[in-house]
Amino acid sequence: MFDAAALISAFGLLADPLTMLLLVVGILLGLVIGILPGLGPPIAIALALPFTFHLDTVASMVLLLGIYSAAIYGGSISAIAVGIPGTGAAIATVLDGHNMFKSGRGGEALGFSLTGSIIGGLFSAACLALIAPLLADLAVKFGPREYLAISVFGLIVVVRVAGQSLPKGLLIGALGIFLTTWGLDELNGTERYTFGSYNLYEGLPLVPFLVGLFAMSEVLIGAERVARRIEFSTDSLVVKLPGLKTLAGMKDLILRSSVIGTVIGIIPGEGAAVGAFFAYSEAKRRSKTPEAYGTGIPEGIVAPETANNATVGGALVPTLTLGVPGSPAAAVLLGALLIQGLTPGPKLFSEEPDLMYAIFTGLFLINILMMVIGLVAIRFAAQLIRVPTAVIVPTVMLLSFVGIYSVSNSFFNVGVLLGAGILGYVTRKLGYSIAPLSIGFVLGPILENSLRQSLTIADGSVTEFFDTPIGLTIYAALLLTIFWGPVTSRIKRRMGK
Repeated sequence: MFDAAALISAFGLLADPLTMLLLVVGILLGLVIGILPGLGPPIAIALALPFTFHLDTVASMVLLLGIYSAAIYGGSISAIAVGIPGTGAAIATVLDGHNMFKSGRGGEALGFSLTGSIIGGLFSAACLALIAPLLADLAVKFGPREYLAISVFGLIVVVRVAGQSLPKGLLIGALGIFLTTWGLDELNGTERYTFGSYNLYEGLPLVPFLVGLFAMSEVLIGAERVARRIEFSTDSLVVKLPGLKTLAGMKDLILRSSVIGTVIGIIPGEGAAVGAFFAYSEAKRRSKTPEAYGTGIPEGIVAPETANNATVGGALVPTLTLGVPGSPAAAVLLGALLIQGLTPGPKLFSEEPDLMYAIFTGLFLINILMMVIGLVAIRFAAQLIRVPTAVIVPTVMLLSFVGIYSVSNSFFNVGVLLGAGILGYVTRKLGYSIAPLSIGFVLGPILENSLRQSLTIADGSVTEFFDTPIGLTIYAALLLTIFWGPVTSRIKRRMGK
């Protein structure tokens, strides 16, 4: 339900000079991280997370949301300029974007990328503002059994799409849940895996673990890469925005890609890369000249770039309303809310409506300012592509150490940072995805508490878990999600024979 007083209060919160400054800083930092190949939104947000401890909630959220949105967009700049996507979300942009750049139309390619990203971001922000309150009203009816169902849904979907092997995804997701059981049992105070250390009484700290898992593991992976300097022509880095007539001719493509990106973002575990590939393949499938895709056409840039930025608002829907992160980056954002003493879920909308409106409005402002900053900063920011790995690796490591120690003054937290980094490194080297590990670590407490409460309510009867219409609907959606891909693939194979 619309709350005019909360909206006015939200404008007041966003009008604070420090908040607006942090919003701009977030966009600039996101661009930098997005452009640098190998990094990405989760790493960018994780690096900034420790510095939000001393900020109020609105300021910290607009900083992190600015980083999130701009990092996804920034990946397209390196994809277009040098054919190396800065983020996984920009992989689908490489073929057409880089081919346009090589043909001397780099300014146009960057213009289409920026415009598509802004439109997709604004569309998903509007959907977030419309859908999230409605879903929160429904989520008010959630009890332990419903939260158990949604936690299982989020975890299984994440492990299902995180890699080729479902058993691998389940195993690494279970490891993430197991690590959340360390510390004192909340219900009876029993020590669990504390190893005699009082530092573990409250369990493994969330922020050092996430920063280590994403940032430090990337440092260790990056240290293996050959240090090299990337050279490219800067003559085509002046952005040329497409005209309204050109955009009007792409209105169906833009609308379809925006919807695809938002929907993919809402589904836990899918992420920006999946949204971009889906939108690109749909654009190619519906095109009258599909053979032109990959040769350097604007549609091949607009479709994935509109979709990947549209996943940002979509991923925030389950994160804010249900406490189930829609992506690894959203999981880190959820951690930011937790360290502010807030629990994402339906009560957040009734207890902190001004905060929710500030997040919705802030996301609109971020996308609008990203257009202005992008026009001015792209030519200069693109020079960062030339920064060699030998500089990036120690810089990320230094920021990680400084960020964690400065907010906790604890060498134990620094140890957790290093341990999580080594765990993430080993996980990735063994061919596992760290996405299920991070989501499992965030969802673990919710899953455990809802499971134990459900068992208490059901008096030990597992069948009682399914004695709820909302829970049954969620489990049915889970089964559909799991089996839809294999079933449709089998049908297509049979039809092709």
